[in-house]
Amino acid sequence: MTAFPRNLPGLSTRDGVSELARAYLDDARRAAPGLGPRSDPDALHDFRVALRRLRGLFRAYRAPLGPRVPKRLRSRLTAVADATGAGRDADVMLAWIAGQMKGLTRSERVGARWLAERLRERRDADPEARRLPTRFERLDRRLRKRLAADARAAETPAGPSFAGTTARLVTDAAVSLTEALRTIRTPDDTEAAHDARLAGKRLRYLLEPVADAAAGAPALIERLRSLQELLGEFNECQVMLDEIAEAVESLGAARARSAHDLQVEGKPRPRLKRGREDTGLLALARRARARRDDLFFLLQPQWLGEHAAEVIPLVREGVATLSTRRADPYRIIRRVPRFRTPRPSAPAAGEGL
Repeated sequence: MTAFPRNLPGLSTRDGVSELARAYLDDARRAAPGLGPRSDPDALHDFRVALRRLRGLFRAYRAPLGPRVPKRLRSRLTAVADATGAGRDADVMLAWIAGQMKGLTRSERVGARWLAERLRERRDADPEARRLPTRFERLDRRLRKRLAADARAAETPAGPSFAGTTARLVTDAAVSLTEALRTIRTPDDTEAAHDARLAGKRLRYLLEPVADAAAGAPALIERLRSLQELLGEFNECQVMLDEIAEAVESLGAARARSAHDLQVEGKPRPRLKRGREDTGLLALARRARARRDDLFFLLQPQWLGEHAAEVIPLVREGVATLSTRRADPYRIIRRVPRFRTPRPSAPAAGEGL
C-alpha cells in the first residue's frame, strides 16, 4: 500500500509528481525481490500495480509538466511493465483452474490438469522473467537520478498546486470512464469492457493520493474499486476463453502431426488420452463463459446504460474542494545551497586589545 505524502495537495504540481513517482518506485523496489522465473504471485501483483501507477502518473501529468522524463525512459518503463504480463496472466489462470477442479468430473480433470501444466511450463520458461529484476534495478536507478536532477533545478513554484491540476485531470478521467462504460452493451463487448477497466483504474489512481482533501472521494474510490473487481474478473474470464481456444488448436495440431508421422514415417508419437483433454477444456470454457455473462448482468444495473454517467456528478462534488487549493510556497522542494565555511570577520575597533 502506497504511503502518500500528507502534504501532497499543497505541493506544486512539479513537486507532487516527483514525490509520488518516488513513492511508487519505493513500492516496486519492495516487491522486486519476489520476481524471477517463479515469481511470488503477491510480489508480482504489487510490482505490476506500482509500475502501472507510475506509468499513469507520467502519462496524466505530462501536459502540465512537459517531457520531464525522457521518452527513452518512459519506453523502458513500459517494456518492463509489459514483461510481467505473461507471468501474471498465468498465475491468475492457474488459480482459476484450481478453483474449478472440485466441480469437474474425473474425465474432465484430465484436460484441466493438462492445461495447468501447459501454463506452468510456459510461465517457468519465460526468458523475460529471468531478466526482470536486473532490468528494473537499472530503470529504478535512472529514474531516481532524473527525478533528483529535476528537483534540484526547480527553485521556484512550478505553476498551480498538485491538487488544482489533479482536479482537472480527474474530471477528464471521469468523462472518459463514462464514455467507455456506455460502449458496453452485451457480454461479448470484451474490448469495450477492457477499456472501461483501464479508465476506471486511471480515475482511481488519480483520486487516491488526494482522497483526504476531496469531499466524498473515499466513498467514490471504494465504488471504483468494486467496478475494477467486476471488470477485472470479466477480463480474466475472456483471457481464459482465449487461452482455452489456443489450447484446443494446439491439441488438434499435435494429433494431426502424430497421425502424419504414423502414416508417413511409421513413427508413432506418445498417444494422447483419446480426447479426454478436449472434454476438460470444453467444460472449463463453458464455466468461463457462464461466469463472464453473469458478471455482465451484475454490471448492468450498477454501471452500464443510463447508470454510466452517475460517476460524473460525484467526481465534480469531490474535486470542488481541490480546485481552490494553491501551492504552498513553504512546502516547495528547493535546491539546498552548497555549504561554505564562513570566513572570520575582522575584529571591531578596540576588540582584542
